Amino acid sequence: MLDKKYQVFISSTYTDLIEARAKVRDAILSMYHFPVGMELFGAANEDQWQIISETIDSSDYYVLIIGQRYGSVIPEGRADAGISYTEKEFRYALEKGIPILAFLLDDSVAVKPEFVETVHRDELTAFKNSVKTGRLVEWWRSPDELAQKVTTALYKQITRTKRPGWIRGDSVDIEKSLSEIVELSKQNRELQEENKKQALEIEQLRKESERQPLLTLTIGCTRPDKDEKHPEFFNREDLITIEEDGAIHLKLKQISTKTQQAEYYPLSRSDIPAEISSRISDDAIKAYNDALPSKEILERYLNAYRIYLRIKENGIPITFFVNNLGTAKATDVSVTIEFPDQVYILNTDDAIAMDEPTAPEKGKDPIQKAYAKVQHERAFALDMPLSNIGGFGSLPDISAIVASPFRNENTIYSSIEIEDNIVEIEQKQGIVHTKFDYFYGGYIVPLVSGEFEAKLTLMCAEYQDPEETTIKFIVE
Repeated sequence: MLDKKYQVFISSTYTDLIEARAKVRDAILSMYHFPVGMELFGAANEDQWQIISETIDSSDYYVLIIGQRYGSVIPEGRADAGISYTEKEFRYALEKGIPILAFLLDDSVAVKPEFVETVHRDELTAFKNSVKTGRLVEWWRSPDELAQKVTTALYKQITRTKRPGWIRGDSVDIEKSLSEIVELSKQNRELQEENKKQALEIEQLRKESERQPLLTLTIGCTRPDKDEKHPEFFNREDLITIEEDGAIHLKLKQISTKTQQAEYYPLSRSDIPAEISSRISDDAIKAYNDALPSKEILERYLNAYRIYLRIKENGIPITFFVNNLGTAKATDVSVTIEFPDQVYILNTDDAIAMDEPTAPEKGKDPIQKAYAKVQHERAFALDMPLSNIGGFGSLPDISAIVASPFRNENTIYSSIEIEDNIVEIEQKQGIVHTKFDYFYGGYIVPLVSGEFEAKLTLMCAEYQDPEETTIKFIVE
C-alpha cells in the first residue's frame, strides 16, 4: 500500500493559544503530515472565508482546540452573525463530514485574565456543549500534553478512517495504471451493453405487466320491475342519488310511532265523554291503567316499531356492480364492503318478509265497553292528526330484530353474502376487461343523518395486494 500524507486543519482562537497551536503544528509535522491553519490567512474575517472554507474542503482531518475564549464574533448583517469564526469553521467541517478531533482546556488550569472570556461566556459554554455532543473529546492541561494527545488521537483516526490524502507522483506505476484504466473502460462498455439489453427486457416485461385488470364497484338503486309482487319496495329512486365522484346521498325520512303510542295512554276521568261517565267507575279506570304494559315493555315495542317503519319506509333496494375497467380479465374476484354502523345493510327479501312487531297486551277499554252497552259504535277511532317524529335516541340494535344472514347463490361461480353489516361478493368465473357483473339483494337503511364511509376491499387473482378504498355516504 502506498504511503499517504494527510492535510490537517488546526482551528482555534489565536492570541491566547499561540504556543498550543505551535506545539500541535510541530507534532503533526513530526508525523510527516501537513498542518494548515489561520497562520496562512492572517486575521479571520468574512472576506477570507472563501479561502478558509476551500482549505477545510481539501483537508483530511480537522483538529479543534478550545481554551477559555470564544473568539471574534461575526458582526450583524453577515452570514452566521453572532457566532465566532472558530465556531463557524467547526460547523462547516461538521457539515462537510470531515473527521473532527476536539481538545478542550481543563477548567482547572490557570489562565491569564486577558485570555478569559467575559463578554460571550454563554456562547462559549453553548459552543463547548455542541462540540461534546455526538463525539469523544479530550482535555489538556499544557501545550506539551496537548501535542502528545493530538499525535495519539490523529494516529488512531488515520488508522480507523480512510481519507484521500496525498501520494507522491513518482510512487505510481503510470503504465500499469493506464493498462488498468483501459481494462476498466472495456469492462464498463460491456456492462453498459448488458444494461441496455436488460433495460429492453424490463421494458418488454413492463408493457406486458401493464395489461392488468382494474376493479371498481358502483352501487345503483334496483329497478322497480325487479319484484312484481312488492313494487312498493322498489319505488325508492327519490331516496338515493349517486354523484359523479361516487358519493351516495341518502334521504332520511321522518317516521312516527305516536299512533301506536296513543293506544297505551293511561285513562283518566277527563277522557270519558259526559254521556257515559256515569257508566264507568273509578275502579274500572284503575283496573284498565294497571293492566297497561310497563314503561320498559312499551319502549321496547316502540323502538321495534320505529325500526320496522324505518326499514319498510326508508330502506332502499340496491344492486352492486363490479366493473373491470382494466386491460385484462380479472379472475377469482372478491369484494368486501364494510358498512358503517349508521347505514345498515340487509337482504331485500328479509326486509319484505319482515312482520309488524307484536303489540303488548292490554285490558279492554272501559269506554268501548260502555258504548257497547248503550249500543253506540263499538270502535273508537284514535286516528287523529299527529306531528311526525324521526330518528332514534341512539343507534338501534337492528340485528336483534332483522332475520338471519343472507346468502344468494346466483351460480356455482358467484355469490353475495350479507352478514353483520358486511357484504361479501365472490365471482370465480371472472370478469372480462371493459365488462361488469351485478349482484341483487342488498337493502340499505340510513339510520341517522351525517357523513359516513364504508370500507371497500377489491381483490382478484391478478392483484398482488388487495385494493382498499372507501365509499362515502351522505345521509340528509
